[in-house]
Amino acid sequence: MTTAQDLFAQGSHAFTEEDYEEALSFYSQAIEVNGTHAEVFLKRSATYQKLGKDKEAYEDAVFALGLIKEKPSSDVTVEAKAQLRKGVAAFHLQDYQTAKVALEACKTLSPEQRTLASWIRKNEQELAKLPKTAVAVTPATVAAAAPAADVTPVVSAVASPASTPVPAPLTPAAHRVRHEWYQNDSFVTISVFIKNVKKDAVEIIFTDKALSVSVKMPTGSDYSLELDPLSHKVIPSESKYEVLSTKIEIQLKKEVFAIKWGALEGDDVNAGSMAAVPAGAAPAYPTSSKKPKNWDALAKEAANDEDKADGDKALNQLFSQIYKDADDDTRRAMMKSFTESNGTCLSTNWDEVGKGTVETRPPEGMVAKKYSS
Repeated sequence: MTTAQDLFAQGSHAFTEEDYEEALSFYSQAIEVNGTHAEVFLKRSATYQKLGKDKEAYEDAVFALGLIKEKPSSDVTVEAKAQLRKGVAAFHLQDYQTAKVALEACKTLSPEQRTLASWIRKNEQELAKLPKTAVAVTPATVAAAAPAADVTPVVSAVASPASTPVPAPLTPAAHRVRHEWYQNDSFVTISVFIKNVKKDAVEIIFTDKALSVSVKMPTGSDYSLELDPLSHKVIPSESKYEVLSTKIEIQLKKEVFAIKWGALEGDDVNAGSMAAVPAGAAPAYPTSSKKPKNWDALAKEAANDEDKADGDKALNQLFSQIYKDADDDTRRAMMKSFTESNGTCLSTNWDEVGKGTVETRPPEGMVAKKYSS
């Protein structure tokens, strides 16, 4: 029989691989097997947040706190994480008073919690926007202040929607923003694909093991990306970001040069991914061949071949480089113009190409003919 510990491990692996639906399934199965471990509820809460299910994330955090208070011997850092998780979920639900109570509780328990200062500042900014009226006591606020004796965890059902009314969530589009990452020896680069964002609408905080990204979307909603903990340490003072027309590009400076990250967030469990390359040594790459190739030598040889390119090959390389470095609109213009003109026109101006079909323009002295089978 599969144990709760095994299911938790599988869920954590899926979470690290950013397969949040699968992680949610494993964590839920682990809770069905044994629903007495607060850590599982906290991981499922984090997974719900990644999926944009803030109400469920809040409920799991509250449930985890109930389990912790039943065990006075629990590690204080676990309770601090639960309060932070509850505060973040309440913030996304726009219940800023409840978020404030939870975040302050986290600060009292463990003030060094990563990203805590950032969330407190964000929440204070939102509270400052609210009308200066008496704050109504909501069931969520009462639950936050209730003594441990009043908490009666039930594995089959956490707080019901009827008993814990919550404000409307943020605009769903904020959760559908795509991000990708890649790396080289020195940096891990994260691209967050949001168009037309103003620089003053972006707040990014680097710590040695966490990244916090907050963006005021052009639509008026808020987007947040919290990577805590990162799979490896970074150097905050040498990390940087740039706001471009089509994306936000973030560069995390690796603390250990040439270490290969097998994951962006959480525990890096990929075998061999933690071994740094000694200075002066050629990096080794996974291979099933009995005679491994010297990929660096092949890459150098290919680079030399490119240097010798001429004629059509050189022209194609130029176009490939332009396409590679172009933004989305330029790429669309190139593809549309080349396809619709039957290869006789290549334009990078989307404003012009997007107005209609691009006509075939054969070279001077030649006539375009339609192919007939």
